[in-house]
Amino acid sequence: MEQLIPLITDLADVFRRVQLRFAFGGALANNYWGIVRTTQDVDCLVSIPALKYQLLADALGSIGCHMWDASGAPVPITVRRMREQVEQRKMIECTRAGIRAELFVPVVPLQHEILRRAVLMPFQDQKIPVTTAEDLILLKMAFHREKDLYDVRGMLWVQRGRLDLEYLRKWSARTLEDRAQEELEGLIQQYAAGPEASS
Repeated sequence: MEQLIPLITDLADVFRRVQLRFAFGGALANNYWGIVRTTQDVDCLVSIPALKYQLLADALGSIGCHMWDASGAPVPITVRRMREQVEQRKMIECTRAGIRAELFVPVVPLQHEILRRAVLMPFQDQKIPVTTAEDLILLKMAFHREKDLYDVRGMLWVQRGRLDLEYLRKWSARTLEDRAQEELEGLIQQYAAGPEASS
């Protein structure tokens, strides 16, 4: 955590300086909405216009971030390396002091909606944009790993009565496979108990 917190604040400063739209997600967002758990990396959704790649590469380098080459050796962040990662993986991966940052770029409608709906939350001595509970639930249902389902249950329980279930159901129908959509509805009924859950 000693290295993680400064990286989050520095990344937020970088994105503001380069004037990018961004929203922190992953375990950091989960800790605002659900059951707190530790993490060793930073997930962030970032919209990067083509003209901003060089500015972003320079800014990330200025705070001590780097990438790796094929052999695993650290290398400077460059526009070419960032674009290759975006083309292949729809994200940019870099690291500082052993902490990995995964910068996802929006490629589907839900991700653009996530950026639009992000909410400012207190973090250290500032406020940072954070993915909403509803959007994080949808993302985690799409990834569908065991730890993601654990987080979904936690958010549904902790945020019961406060979630926009109409939004959840609308975007679940638009983005999730039928099986995951049915599973989410079952989890809503089980964990988000209350008048809203049966609406």
